[in-house]
Amino acid sequence: MHETSIVNSIMKTLEMEFEQEKLDKMRAIYLKVGKLSNIEPRLLHNAYTAKYPCGTKYHHVALHIETTEIKIKCEKCNHVTQVINYRFICEKCQKPCKNLIQGEEMLIHKVEFND
Repeated sequence: MHETSIVNSIMKTLEMEFEQEKLDKMRAIYLKVGKLSNIEPRLLHNAYTAKYPCGTKYHHVALHIETTEIKIKCEKCNHVTQVINYRFICEKCQKPCKNLIQGEEMLIHKVEFND
């Protein structure tokens, strides 16, 4: 399950970014996961819960996952279209489009701390 390695990477990134004193005050992590990222939010949440059960480091930190839609920007008319049913066609000019601008990401969007 690659979601476990993703959880490990997220926590390593946070540990490199913040000092332990700050991490001890962390209360929530907000992620943005694109529909084309090959990450299943439910499995990612399960992996996080399995890695940090009650009584362990970071068990008190909530994980919030927002799924982002697939968006393309047309090379012909520059219109941004939200892709529906995996049809990569500009809704304005009806031309096929492969210029993906959103939907593959996995981002740490926000981290909340107790002050």
